[in-house]
Amino acid sequence: MRAIRDVTVGELMSKSVVTVTPDTTIEALAGLMSAHDFNAFPVVSEAGALLGLVSRLDLFRVYLLPYRSFIPSLEDTWVSSVGAIMSRGVIALYRSEPAIKAIALMVEHRIRTIPIVTDSVAGTVVIGIVTRRDLTAALEPVKEA
Repeated sequence: MRAIRDVTVGELMSKSVVTVTPDTTIEALAGLMSAHDFNAFPVVSEAGALLGLVSRLDLFRVYLLPYRSFIPSLEDTWVSSVGAIMSRGVIALYRSEPAIKAIALMVEHRIRTIPIVTDSVAGTVVIGIVTRRDLTAALEPVKEA
């Protein structure tokens, strides 16, 4: 097995990425979360450009709103789609970047999922995704001294 510093995120990424758009409803997102064992979904434009990321934690926060608000029905009208709850300014990597960089970013920013992107006419387009699980599978056992 090669050392993790020699492995790229492109080698570890999942290429079959399920994406959503800002217009995806909260109900549809909940259905996708139930159907797939993914922690997060990239949010993309109609052209496929990366706009953000929406996670299970973001979805959980929506369901907590009625318990934290004096006017839950008004609050619910503000949160009807992914665009209202997604994280913007997402950390993303190019396929040629080292896996160790993804590990460092996940530790430093406490994230579980990093979109892998390429530049295109449409913008920065998602071509894959790397998760903690993907990176863990590539780790060598630590040698005892």
